[in-house]
Amino acid sequence: MRVMVDKLDTENVMDLTIKKLQELGFEDYILQTEKSNKSQIRFADNQITIVKNWASMNLGVFAVKNQKTVAVDLQDLTSETILSSIDSLDKLVSSLPPNQNYMGISDGPFSYPSIDELSDPDLIDFHEQALDKVTASINAAQEEGAKRSAGVLYWDATKVQLVSSRGARAKAHSTKYEYTIRSFIDDTSSGAEIDVGRLSSRIDLEEAGRKAGKIAKMSVGGVNGSPGKYNVILAPKVAGDIVAATPVAANPFSVEIGFSWLKDKIGEQIGPEFVSVYDDALLPNGLGSRSFDDEGHPTGRNVLVENGILKGFIHNTSTAKKAGTVSTGNAGLVFPQNTNVFFEPGDHSFDELMEISKGKPTIYLTNNWYTRFTSYADGIFSTIPRDGMFIIENGEISKPVRELRVSDTMFNIFGNIKALGKDLKQIKSWEVNTPTFIPAVLLEDINITAATS
Repeated sequence: MRVMVDKLDTENVMDLTIKKLQELGFEDYILQTEKSNKSQIRFADNQITIVKNWASMNLGVFAVKNQKTVAVDLQDLTSETILSSIDSLDKLVSSLPPNQNYMGISDGPFSYPSIDELSDPDLIDFHEQALDKVTASINAAQEEGAKRSAGVLYWDATKVQLVSSRGARAKAHSTKYEYTIRSFIDDTSSGAEIDVGRLSSRIDLEEAGRKAGKIAKMSVGGVNGSPGKYNVILAPKVAGDIVAATPVAANPFSVEIGFSWLKDKIGEQIGPEFVSVYDDALLPNGLGSRSFDDEGHPTGRNVLVENGILKGFIHNTSTAKKAGTVSTGNAGLVFPQNTNVFFEPGDHSFDELMEISKGKPTIYLTNNWYTRFTSYADGIFSTIPRDGMFIIENGEISKPVRELRVSDTMFNIFGNIKALGKDLKQIKSWEVNTPTFIPAVLLEDINITAATS
């Protein structure tokens, strides 16, 4: 990949692109450059297998002409490529119909909020420490009884610059890391843990390995579980997928295309009174934290659910105008996008969640995958528990079980929250695309089916 063949820096890339767009008569545009230095460590069977570093720079172009919208993402940032790509956009736009859903972009200029804990210089030059920390994580899993572990650590430093035709000018610098470890005793006894954030001082890969190994050891000897109605305690990794899915569905684009079960639900009670959830772009150490959105509009904290009531949706400029409201600072140019989903924590320790559920059949899920919908509009879904899954009896973890599936509706999941833990964990994983701060969650009367049904 050629990044700067004619030695174009960020300012020259922007200036060249703007000049060309204006010459061709585009009325509005948003340009965003992203320069990243990324690193990766992979391991399998307790051995580090890949250590990789790479740098990249790309230019995102969103442009509007006669209410026709086009976009391109460029990685070859030579003047020749930029100019020919804009020419191609101009040819494309002439063949397109007007975008009836496009109603403008945010008018600047703006001032932007400051956010703590977005960038850590120590995470940029982290390679030697990273190898030691991954090794310590593998060793910790083995100390807990794991025979083998596999996983990956990513970290990067990114600089973003945005310019719009409506006066938005913004810059940001951030770092982040994402770690996953999965540990095995045998082919059917496993545990997994994650650790994500932005600061090297917060990294605790050793503890993640220890938890994965401990869950794997607890899973040994699992038997097929029995289908039925259960109370279910969800670890944050699972809660971030199936409980947080409801506030993430508070998106007008998802409603319009039939991918949300929250149509016409604003103002309704969808959860218990002790549940409040926000889209919060200003959280320190949040992987989704940012001071400006993809239109250059300032971000903030938006109430999604308050005391169990759905209060509103996130918006970009176009969806806000259609709804008769204002942008929430959540653009996405094509559709609004969440930043961080934040659940107000509850008052309960994990032991107290087990005690609250005492006297009812209860299952504890530590991980899941393959969450699939049979009807998005109705919120009908199923998901497969993965790694450790346990029966809780008399307020204690009793025995491991296997071969079960959660098959229910999102309305039932969110509406049947019985209690929330007090310890928030930031979740970002294969199943959880939106960074989510959420505790362990106790649900009641959840439908559990056989995994083969």
